[in-house]
Amino acid sequence: TQPKGRRYYWKSEYLGGLPANMDELLVEHASRVASPHSAILVFPLGGAISDLPEDHSAVGNRDTEFVLNIGGGWDDPAGDEANMRWAKDAYDALRPFGTGGTYVNFQTEDEGDDRLHTAYRRNFDRLVEVKRAWDPENFFRHNRNIPVQEAA
Repeated sequence: TQPKGRRYYWKSEYLGGLPANMDELLVEHASRVASPHSAILVFPLGGAISDLPEDHSAVGNRDTEFVLNIGGGWDDPAGDEANMRWAKDAYDALRPFGTGGTYVNFQTEDEGDDRLHTAYRRNFDRLVEVKRAWDPENFFRHNRNIPVQEAA
């Protein structure tokens, strides 16, 4: 459970592997956190999720090995700019190591719909059809969800 009132900002990218020259940038940016509640995390993926074909369900990027999460957390609204800047700077430095895909639960409001497509890849258009059929009024809209729109 997270403390009530804590503020958060994330940036995320899928990684195809962990290149040797990435470690220095991870350490450099992790040492610059603007708050003790912030961190750079690298989660291993794979396992059963990668055993299925990508069109099996909504989960995209099944071939990805890791997810990078740059998570800023702080308490004082006066720290918004500094903490968000730290996350964005770390992300900009580490993004070149990524696949271009992203984990949907780590997306933020300031990322465009093109980033939403990267979470689902080839499954996006099919999910738009499901959304249109089951939630045409967009009741479930208070997160980075599939929009009700024409499939591309």
